[in-house]
Amino acid sequence: MAAFTLSSLPATRRLTGVAVLSLVFATFLSYIFLSSSRYNYPTFPFSSVSDAACDDIDNTVNGAAGKSAQYVIPNIVHYVWLLRDHTEFRLSFRLFISIYSAHLFWEPDTIFIHTDANPDVYREAQIFGNVWTRRILALPAITPHFVQAPNVTEKGVKIVRLEHKADFVRMSALREYGGVYLDTDAVPLRDIVSLRHSGFANVLGLQTGLSMRFSGYLNNGVMMSVKQSSLMELYYHAARQFFDGRWATASVDLLTDLATRLVSIPSEVLILEPRAFSPMSWQFEDQKRLFKPSSTDLVGHLPSLSTTHDTATCRDALAWLRQRELAETGGQEVDFSSSYVLHAFDNSLDKIWGWDHVINVKYVLERRSNYARAVFPAVWHAVQAGIIPQDEID
Repeated sequence: MAAFTLSSLPATRRLTGVAVLSLVFATFLSYIFLSSSRYNYPTFPFSSVSDAACDDIDNTVNGAAGKSAQYVIPNIVHYVWLLRDHTEFRLSFRLFISIYSAHLFWEPDTIFIHTDANPDVYREAQIFGNVWTRRILALPAITPHFVQAPNVTEKGVKIVRLEHKADFVRMSALREYGGVYLDTDAVPLRDIVSLRHSGFANVLGLQTGLSMRFSGYLNNGVMMSVKQSSLMELYYHAARQFFDGRWATASVDLLTDLATRLVSIPSEVLILEPRAFSPMSWQFEDQKRLFKPSSTDLVGHLPSLSTTHDTATCRDALAWLRQRELAETGGQEVDFSSSYVLHAFDNSLDKIWGWDHVINVKYVLERRSNYARAVFPAVWHAVQAGIIPQDEID
């Protein structure tokens, strides 16, 4: 019997056969691609972490853990400012926006600046520093905490990058004091008292990703914790064990794996949607949408729901939804009214064409970018309070 081949078929049937085989092959490739594109998040062997990681936990705090536990996260804010040049302590307008926003909206008891600066250099900056350094350090709650940035882990792995050193300092700060850690490019937009009193020992938020590969991770640029929470104790000790010098291993990767496992423990960790702390991603398209000024007027600042009551009523919520619909234009504007913090990633700022890349008081007050719209209320408050003199905006 002659072997069957497509060439033995009539032309019409041959074309049909080729089409069917092509479809089957394409379907097979699609299956392989889609099934292999399911992203596997990094996991860590916590069985190798010693029980000693929990030795320092205050039992009077954690002994209440359970369904009835009502943790309150202290009203303390933490920033980390490590120096490349130890001869100068210099802060910027962008950092002023973040710190002043925390001062205005949260009214914290203390705003710690954890720094490896020499105390004499810090004190000199209070008097002779640039204008933004002096304004920040003059805010009433500002408190310096002088630290020694780590250079090597207990396992002998060198900590070279400044960003990795800062990762370890932030863990230590939350573990020791509790409170809210903010990256220097994270800007508070409204009060977080409801989150601090949510009853959870830790409150974290997912970060926005424009693709599946970058979605599902936690944002370690905004973290809330009680003092000596189980999560922070384990995070602190595990980071020293698993740090390998790569960008995200002992920071975002480790935090994501650890926190998502501990969600099952009552009252230990609350994980919020990306819009809460990180409504914009770190990717270029989002940075462009956030910072680049528009050639047309944008909708002004869009406030979040606020009432004179302890809780919002159904009618309050409905009125707010109607207000939001009237304000929507469907244009370039981003609605931050559901965000507590705007983590404004800016590492690609200089690659955005079409503007001068200058972020100053004038840029904010013009409100022609989504970033300017978001931070305007705090900057305008500083102007009205005389902290930013009128002659700087005329």
